[in-house]
Amino acid sequence: MNLVNQTVIHKAFGEGKIISIENGYITILFSQGEKKFIYPSAFKQFVSMKDPACAEFVQAEIAALEAKEAEAAEQKRLLAMQQQEAALAASAAKDSKPVKKAKVFPRANIAFKCNYCDGGKSAEQVGFNGVCSDAVIYNNIEVEKRTWCNDESCACLHYHNGEMDRETLDSQCRDGGFVCYESQMLREWRALAGVVRSGVRKDEPMKLQQVQNNSLCILTTRDPDSSETDRYIFAIFLVDETYEGDNREEGYVSTRSKFKIKLSPDEAHKMLFWNYHTNDNQSDVAAWSSGLHRYFDDVEAVQILRDVADLKTGTADEALAKEFLSHFITINGVDVDSVPTNNGAIVRAAKS
Repeated sequence: MNLVNQTVIHKAFGEGKIISIENGYITILFSQGEKKFIYPSAFKQFVSMKDPACAEFVQAEIAALEAKEAEAAEQKRLLAMQQQEAALAASAAKDSKPVKKAKVFPRANIAFKCNYCDGGKSAEQVGFNGVCSDAVIYNNIEVEKRTWCNDESCACLHYHNGEMDRETLDSQCRDGGFVCYESQMLREWRALAGVVRSGVRKDEPMKLQQVQNNSLCILTTRDPDSSETDRYIFAIFLVDETYEGDNREEGYVSTRSKFKIKLSPDEAHKMLFWNYHTNDNQSDVAAWSSGLHRYFDDVEAVQILRDVADLKTGTADEALAKEFLSHFITINGVDVDSVPTNNGAIVRAAKS
């Protein structure tokens, strides 16, 4: 069913008309302006169709989505059972077989490059949980010239140009509408691959082809007026849901597990990304050119988790950080004794 031009009712914005539905998002024109929401999830709580037949169609879409999510959850449950059975079998065979040293092997952990967002900034978190301040919006649009922030679909650009007031912008984010990936990153604990913003593949969804459950995901950013060397890690989580992506929707990773940790501003600035990571070429240069994500191995992951655990000593997250490190080492079979000290681009540059 084609829902374009159909009327909807939003709890906060009133009646609006659907303009488009694409790439998992629905764009609706209200009297206050255009707003973008996740489709069909927004119809669970914030938005409803005025036409009964359309409402029935959307509910069927929601039911199909929930069935898909339930199937994915069941697959995760079965995988967990298989892993548990394998662990029990290995434990039973331990007495009859020589103990072998666990092997450190490359696998797909992932790091995301995020535009700086101070929405929701506090003593406990850098931000990334609300719309940016006016100063950061100006910086991202006028100074850094961030691609999405300057996109005609970006609500912050409409606000910056005087086409929307601050309350409307904040309410769009607060009421479940889409503003940007960064503004909801630590609310949803989800990182998306994004779409191609230029060239012959412009607007094509990007894929995540190497990430698996039990991989480590780290979220990185850098402050305004800082260099790439200053890029830091502001949050980490253990991936327990992945979607590779296809020709219609971008890939993503997320988590519902307890293994997710936010770093305070002081802690985050001590976790410099390039203390751990290197480029294949020019390994002593801190340079992240194209792309929103990078893959890294378990050695680097353990180095990061180990330093986070040290940083969290004496805080409310101390026990969780230590358990996170131990859990990651166990489920991925990492020989922690063979993990060397950090040797990222910054460390290598200092040695040269």
